[in-house]
Parts: sequence; C-alpha cells; structure tokens
Amino acid sequence: MPPILKRTFESIGLNEKESIVLGFLLQTGPMRASNLAQKVGLNRTSVYSILKELTNKGLISTTRKSGVTRYQSIDPALLPDYLVRKQDELAKQEESLREILPQLVLQREKSALLPKVQFFQGVEGMKQAYEDTLENNEQKNLYDLTGVGAVLKRMGTEWLQYYLKKRVQLGIRCINIAPDSVWARESKEDDEKYNRITKLLPAKFSFDSEIDIYDNKIGIFSFAQDNPVAIIIEDDTIARTMKTLFNYIDGTLR
Repeated sequence: MPPILKRTFESIGLNEKESIVLGFLLQTGPMRASNLAQKVGLNRTSVYSILKELTNKGLISTTRKSGVTRYQSIDPALLPDYLVRKQDELAKQEESLREILPQLVLQREKSALLPKVQFFQGVEGMKQAYEDTLENNEQKNLYDLTGVGAVLKRMGTEWLQYYLKKRVQLGIRCINIAPDSVWARESKEDDEKYNRITKLLPAKFSFDSEIDIYDNKIGIFSFAQDNPVAIIIEDDTIARTMKTLFNYIDGTLR
C-alpha cells in the first residue's frame, strides 16, 4: 500500500487491518468475504467485523449476485470528497470540545479524587504524553535524560522533527543529558537550532528510555519493543527531587 494512502487512512481513524482491507478493495471489484480474507491474509471472522465497521463508516457497500453477498469499496474518485466531509466533522467536534474544556478543567481542579498518575500505552499513547510536555509546560523549561537513539528508532524521524519544531515554536528551552553515541553527537550539533543544550554521559551508561522533568511533573517513557509505555507523575515533591538530581548530574558534565 502506498505510504500516502496509509497516512490518509490513519487520518480518518482507520486501524491497520481496516486500512489493509479498504486498500485492497479500492484496487479490485466486488468480492466475497471469504475470498477477501484469503487475499489479505486475515481470518474470516475478523474480515466480517472489519467489513461491518467500514460499511458503517460509508466506505464499503454490498451487492448480491446469485444469492451471494459481495463487498466493494466506494469509488476511488469519491475518496477525496469523503476526506473533506470527515475533516469538516472533525473540525466541528474540535470546536464543540473547546467550548466545554473550561468546564472540564474546573471540575478537574475541584476534584480531590483524581489520580496524580497518568498511564499511556503504545506509540500513539506516548505521542499524546509527549504533547503534555509542550502544552502543559508553563515554565517553558524541559530537563531530559534521554536515550537519543531509542527515541529515533521507536518514534521515527518524522514525528521527532514535528516535536522539536513545535517545542521551539512554543519557546520551550531544553537541557538534554544523553549517553554518548553517534545519534547523540549528531543531535548535539543541532542544539542552537532547537533551543537546546546537550551534554553527554559516558557511552557505558546507555539506556532505552527517557525521563522528562517539567513544572511539577515527571514524564517517564519506555521504548520497549513489545510494550512501549509512558507515565506522567504530577507531584511537587517528586519533581523537585528529580530536578535536584538532574542538576547534580548536569553540574558534573561539560
């Protein structure tokens, strides 16, 4: 499947299996579910569920011939119009959400029972956690202990460029402490461009995770291959302790 088509499907909320089925049907004619399952390498039960979801979203329709149901995608020429409609719907939903945000914030502040720990799972969840380091960073300072190579490998260059550019646009200054590596040295060369200071630990202290300290929060990111996760802890005492440790490490490096 062409990368642009995959990104397009992701932008309208399709998961990987839905994208595979729709992408295949866009290139073929009407097909029985059993044949489709065989062609795309998915079991028949999963394919029926996927076809139902795609039908509900208006991306798949059915025809009957000789008493047999066949499934077909919308005409590829109609796909751009479908995307425009979905974007309009998302824009309206965003506007409605922004209208009720003040109420949600007020309720959150009044509630003493809300947890101080947030858990995010998977790469997409980690991206959302990273957004918090930018959007909810009132002091405009970010202190990172980071495995640069692990970040690049797990999150991808395209997303990392987006994150760094947004951080610069928001005026957030970053101090990076990273294990010495080729990736870390290349990153250090761009410090001025990204409003950042990078200091290097000896290479023997490498790690596949990241700790971000900002305001009264600690963001912990694990780039484990099987189960990438992020945890945000909001606590004044823990944040002060971590900043003290960070400053100590920072003071020992050149």
